[in-house]
Amino acid sequence: MRADDGVLLAVRRGHSPNCSATGSVVGLALVSAVACAAVVNAFADRFASWRRAPPPDTPPPKLRPERFGALLAWPLPAAVLLLDHEGAQAAIDAGAVVVGRAHAPDQALSAPIEVHVAVTGRCPASCDGCYLDAGPDGAPPDPALDDDLRKLADAGVLEIALGGGEVLLRDDLLELGERIAALGMVPNLTTSGFGLTETHARRMAATFGQVNVSLDGLGADYAEVRGWDGAALGLRAIRTLVAAGVRVGVNTVIARPNLGSLEAMGTALAALGVSEWQWLRFKPAGRGRQAWDRLAPTTADLVGLWPRALAIERDTGLVLRWDCAMVPFLAAHEVPMAHLRTLAVEGCPGGRSLLARGLDGRFAPCSFTDGDADDPDVAWASSPKLRRWRERAAAPPEPCASCHWQPVCGGGCRVVAAHLAGDERAADPQCPRVAGSGIESFQPTSM
Repeated sequence: MRADDGVLLAVRRGHSPNCSATGSVVGLALVSAVACAAVVNAFADRFASWRRAPPPDTPPPKLRPERFGALLAWPLPAAVLLLDHEGAQAAIDAGAVVVGRAHAPDQALSAPIEVHVAVTGRCPASCDGCYLDAGPDGAPPDPALDDDLRKLADAGVLEIALGGGEVLLRDDLLELGERIAALGMVPNLTTSGFGLTETHARRMAATFGQVNVSLDGLGADYAEVRGWDGAALGLRAIRTLVAAGVRVGVNTVIARPNLGSLEAMGTALAALGVSEWQWLRFKPAGRGRQAWDRLAPTTADLVGLWPRALAIERDTGLVLRWDCAMVPFLAAHEVPMAHLRTLAVEGCPGGRSLLARGLDGRFAPCSFTDGDADDPDVAWASSPKLRRWRERAAAPPEPCASCHWQPVCGGGCRVVAAHLAGDERAADPQCPRVAGSGIESFQPTSM
């Protein structure tokens, strides 16, 4: 796949409104060679056109050198293009702005592509499965945040995902987004809708790459998952944001109560003008540990989501995304790995292309685990926890070591493994290739 004389290796589509969102677009392009090629060729054509005649009134894209070549932050439609060395030089010659540093730790990029930042622990609700254990008296934001954001920008981080708690309870949220944008990073956020006004929405449209609304069901489903009924609040937030011109996504944590209503929910979201819908695996973090047995779907439930996702994409036109912890459940359907690599869909990126900053100011491989370093540069270069996660991805134990899916899925979710197996290095016990006696129980979907 060539864009003139520069080679496009892969495309990570979309913004990063929450932890591990970048590059997780799923759908027909993962099973159809024609659809996969159409996606990549469209970006190759855009890249070639830009190189031939860079628009004089448009800021040039940012380019970050990497071992394989470079990452190019493509603005519209939002994507990160993975270029080889030839393509990287072609982009530089066309005026791309080089950011970041040359050195990269072993088994990682030179810096995260995205960083998830918890900006408040306050939230009017105390949802049953909240990974952050947020509540009305949650921890306040810390004063070191701005310094850390400057360091992340200097390192070449491309996108920041703001979360909480309820981010809209932070009085300076909009100004924080503007400061992130001024540093050259794309700000995104996730909200349940508390406190959202039309004024907020209009300012968000001018600043944020994408705003995702957390919506874990319609009607009673929401209350069963979260322990309170906030569906109307979320739907109102979606309408307000869409009316203001914000690019709106929806996050849905897949849980037992909402498994049966995903199709109806997809139809409703498409009618509201939602741009994309992200499905997230339930995580045993925070209060989610106590709620796991009641809310977490089974392996069979999760394996069954893939054909349903394809049908929802076909019927609604929604762009569907899965978080990194969902990728192992594509294994039962033998989704072509070449397509996954080309469209940069991967399992756990923690510590390799993803970093998270907790409420305590410490940095971790992802937002569902604790951090061990309070400086982003130190964390990325030498955090023991990040190093363990990288080493596990590079040299996993069995059965992952013998599985041909390991390079794509990364061995499943470290947080789930720690909860169910007592060891974050263990294979994800819910993976269909690990659960029970193996894959035989799960029949691949005919494509």
